[in-house]
Amino acid sequence: MNITVNKEITRDTLESIFVTAIEGGSNYWYFIPEHSIKKIRAAVPKTEDPCLSTALFKAVYDMKIDIDIHDIEEEDECLGTISMSTMGERLQKIANDDNMMSYLISEIEENGDAESSDVVFQYIVLGEVVYG
Repeated sequence: MNITVNKEITRDTLESIFVTAIEGGSNYWYFIPEHSIKKIRAAVPKTEDPCLSTALFKAVYDMKIDIDIHDIEEEDECLGTISMSTMGERLQKIANDDNMMSYLISEIEENGDAESSDVVFQYIVLGEVVYG
């Protein structure tokens, strides 16, 4: 039997996912290249927000800036782009994945941790879990 359950993903939840992933959960696979940092800081200067993880979130969520994310081992290799135009689709994709949905639910219910934030962040960037 299949049922549909609608859950709201709040701005605070998304920001928490970004911060936890950027500050620890995902730092084993991602690299933010200089051109992406320049885009982030053009949208959200250090004087407005000195923390890169929250500035990244604000640049994407509030300013609708697309940010490329690269591979930590191959810094020239773009793995994916964080974009408001793809974020909803990618979050829906994780919600539809029976094996991964629990990570998203943990975040929505404010029970997330570095692992769940990493999984959700990978979906946001890559559209799937590739690492870990």
